[in-house]
Amino acid sequence: MNLPQSLRWIPANSTWSKWKPVIRSALAAWIAVVVFIIPPIENILGQAAFLIIIASFLSPPSDPFIAVLEREIIVLIFVSLGWAWVCLGLMFASLARTQILPDASIRTIITGEYIEAGPSVIIGVFIFIGSTFFLYIKARLGPGPFLPASVFGCICVDISLMTAVLFPYPYYKIGQMIILPLAFHSAISLVVSILVFPQSVSAQFTTYMQGAVTPLAAAISLHRSHLLEDVTSSAFSYKQITDAANKAENTLPMLAAAARLLKLDIVYTRLAPTDYNEMHGIVRKLMVRVHGMGVYFTLIHPTREQFPVTPAVSHPATPVHPRSPSPRPDRPSSVTTEERHAPSADKEIRHRKPSHHHQPLSFHARSYPANSTSPLHSPRPYKHSRSHHAHHTLLHSSLLHLALSRVPKHSGETAVGVFESQKYLNLEAIHLSHPDSNFFTARANELLSDSCQDLLSVCQEVLGISGAWIGNVGGFSFDFLRGYNEDKAQNHREEVQRYEDLLEKLMRELDEFSTKKRLTVLDPYRPMFDRSDDTSSDYEVPPHRYLFHCYVYQYHLLQFAALLQDMLKEIIRLETQREKPKLWLPSLPKLFTWRTWEPYEINEQEDDEDPETIPGIDPTWMTDLGKAVKRDPDALPPRNGLERAMNWIYRAVISIGGGNMLFALKAATLTVILAIPSFLKTSAEFAYANKFVWAVFMAQLTLARFRGDTTFGVIARIISTFAGGLIGTVIWYISAGNGRGNPYGLAAVCAVCYPSFFFARLYWPIAPMTNLIIWVTTALVVGYSYDDTHLTVSSSPGWGIDVAWRRFVLVTVGVLAAGIFSHFPPSTTIRSYQRRTLATTSAELGSIYCSVVSYANSHVEKDSTITVRSLLAIRSKLKRSLVLKENVIYEFSLRGKWPAERYLKILEIQTQIAYELCYLMSVVHDLEPAWAHAFLRRTRMLDSDFQGDVLAVISLVSNALHTGSPLPQITPCPLLDRFMLRHHGLNVVHEESEDDYGLPRTLTVETLENLQYLTFCVGVSTTFGIITRLDRLMVAVKELVGEQYHIDGMGMSVMTTEV
Repeated sequence: MNLPQSLRWIPANSTWSKWKPVIRSALAAWIAVVVFIIPPIENILGQAAFLIIIASFLSPPSDPFIAVLEREIIVLIFVSLGWAWVCLGLMFASLARTQILPDASIRTIITGEYIEAGPSVIIGVFIFIGSTFFLYIKARLGPGPFLPASVFGCICVDISLMTAVLFPYPYYKIGQMIILPLAFHSAISLVVSILVFPQSVSAQFTTYMQGAVTPLAAAISLHRSHLLEDVTSSAFSYKQITDAANKAENTLPMLAAAARLLKLDIVYTRLAPTDYNEMHGIVRKLMVRVHGMGVYFTLIHPTREQFPVTPAVSHPATPVHPRSPSPRPDRPSSVTTEERHAPSADKEIRHRKPSHHHQPLSFHARSYPANSTSPLHSPRPYKHSRSHHAHHTLLHSSLLHLALSRVPKHSGETAVGVFESQKYLNLEAIHLSHPDSNFFTARANELLSDSCQDLLSVCQEVLGISGAWIGNVGGFSFDFLRGYNEDKAQNHREEVQRYEDLLEKLMRELDEFSTKKRLTVLDPYRPMFDRSDDTSSDYEVPPHRYLFHCYVYQYHLLQFAALLQDMLKEIIRLETQREKPKLWLPSLPKLFTWRTWEPYEINEQEDDEDPETIPGIDPTWMTDLGKAVKRDPDALPPRNGLERAMNWIYRAVISIGGGNMLFALKAATLTVILAIPSFLKTSAEFAYANKFVWAVFMAQLTLARFRGDTTFGVIARIISTFAGGLIGTVIWYISAGNGRGNPYGLAAVCAVCYPSFFFARLYWPIAPMTNLIIWVTTALVVGYSYDDTHLTVSSSPGWGIDVAWRRFVLVTVGVLAAGIFSHFPPSTTIRSYQRRTLATTSAELGSIYCSVVSYANSHVEKDSTITVRSLLAIRSKLKRSLVLKENVIYEFSLRGKWPAERYLKILEIQTQIAYELCYLMSVVHDLEPAWAHAFLRRTRMLDSDFQGDVLAVISLVSNALHTGSPLPQITPCPLLDRFMLRHHGLNVVHEESEDDYGLPRTLTVETLENLQYLTFCVGVSTTFGIITRLDRLMVAVKELVGEQYHIDGMGMSVMTTEV
């Protein structure tokens, strides 16, 4: 059955495991309805009894018990804080009241007759401060268990104080009508979470982990098939591999959310909740490795990325030699003999015989020492002949025209990055190309496939069996009454033996791959070490970059297989040590430990996130890594207690100007403005009778930090309120008919409708806010209608359609007020959020880069998983910003269109750098000290001049994005020019280097076969990738912010010097 795209989510989620939380949530909501319609309980709950139904949709018990417990406790604490704040405000207001009449009738009170100016002002101040507090928490902590709690806290303050202002005495019990329905809802949710399809955090964690491992197995299967294809074909695509890897990685935020609560889980099973921590770390590392294996296809693919130059239509220029596209991280010096030492490289390339490449591999070449002029070892740059010089003079003219034509005509923009483009394209034309790239690539891929297929097959088998184990390990049938019989013990031993056999198979294949099979890729390079051959042999050894391509893939495959080996060992350990189930209880739980940098399950559609904070990164840890400490340019550090105290006060006052606090103050101001009709005698009765408080807190919660999100909220809330009002009206009249509400009819209708409602509430793939408001409005119409027909209330908006249209009008008034108010200063936009987020991630990437280099230099043992986790947090932050920018279309601007493609380019480059830093951290961790120092010397990471340029580029990029200031026209970029200052080829140590660190200066077959040499080469390739991406990042940021500090003639002087 072919369903429309908009309905395919229904069968996709129609599984028993997905229906369990739906049934649990629907049953809890139905029980709340039954409790609500019982007259004695309804009288106890009071006029706001309908909140018990609304809370069922706002906070359904669809999560594991511990998560529900955490959320409900935090909600009750926040509402209690709101009630306490209300009582404090009422006490102060009563002190300012001229007359206190505890015997005043309710009919007189609601007319506003007892409203006084002094108490109204005090209550307004308390509304302002209380709203500021809860909204600041909402913005500061972002998505998480504090989000619904802060919303309910705002509702408690708004309803209580806006109603209490009418009373001529301090009505302290007014907060009770808010907290009682929520307390009943919390109790029902907790009981249902325990009794109805109970789910533990461990079970949720294993479900998410299985959702991560299954796509990994699919990705490995795709690797096997893609390695057998013609990678040089224009039809070749590795998108399926990337999609499978991304699908696996997308489960990591949810996995981290479940892992956060594992230490609090209560479960009766074989495995302790904390036993999964090791598996969690392994799965995280597997994500990095599978992406690293995919890098190989970006290196060899014909359409791989080049330096960001967009050629426009131009006049015909002098033809240049055909060349392959710009390489990726592993081509620092792939200059062949023809390019360096032949008298006329142009002539040789034009007359090269392709048959040379098709000679058998038995046709050998002479062995070359490391300091000779072999095709792979020449350290000296090629001196151009006259013809080559003339060719590149014309080439530079073409490059200059190409760079200047990057900006479309009539765009009103000037060209940027011309200086970098000239130098970079010159590097690509001279050093980073080869006319026979396709042949070398196809041959290298064939050898790589032959070497890796067996190990990939075993890895795929391990992932499949491990995924099945993860899915079944949490299952437990209550058969302990029958005892732990011998058959069950025998089955368990056989299962463990199966895992041990698989581990032995993996270890055997991994050992054979490490010692024999991986060396297959060296076959094209072995002839040059055979001294029996004639020196005049014309066999051409491939440039070293093709070997580096294979090494990159093999390295990540080795690491991937080693992680799978650790996973199997962990499975065997758990199966051996945890044979019998037992009750696991948390030890000294820290239930409310929560920090903004702790990973949590977030909703990608949420808009209240701090662009200056990256969840998942501890700011203190980042400082320990060497992040520069900001100094006050106007004052020295405090010298005594008084200066320290005044410094703290100054910083506290300055922090009020932060984005989160400004948003909270602005939203609180809007709340007080909209509450004014309830504070005036002339309008208080009208505002109370028509429930104007609905407009107040709807405006309060619609206003977001960014104008685009607020505008989207306005549109979404109006549409969803209209839809929810219609659904609620239909349900009310079906249950009540023409009467004033039938409790049995309402219970019956809800029992029928709630399963489908909660299925849509949990799985409907629309904007979460739209989804939520639809069902909250439905519950409000039904609940308020029943309240007004069964309770004696001071004022009634009616029932059915009367409640629905009043709700729609008031919501429209509130959200429109929020939309208008969002344009008043201080006003922030998603555009600035995107730019500041990219500035923050740039700075943090620079800090992690420094930590990796420091670790490579000192080898002080630190937990590398912290770095990997931090880089994952950066990637998650970048992914969320990618989703959040969708609401930019709601930010209307007369200045021009937002450059979405330019921001996307910067985001993609930063994501790639984050991955490369993960790979580099792994490489330096695996390198022995001597090899690590040789690696640092070759990549110039110990060269203070070069590292100064690298850090200057990072700082320039971050500051330009943060402030929007233009970059200098002349920058240290391209860094690649200085990175390739000394050419090594396949050598480990340069011939002119004074120190060889105990490593061989003469290249031998044994060196090429050394596993440390493989790791060394991958490190060089990875560093090359980081450097080239920093160059591309500089140009991408220049396209965004522009350039300044122009020097006439600088570009032509650079060309003349290089030529």
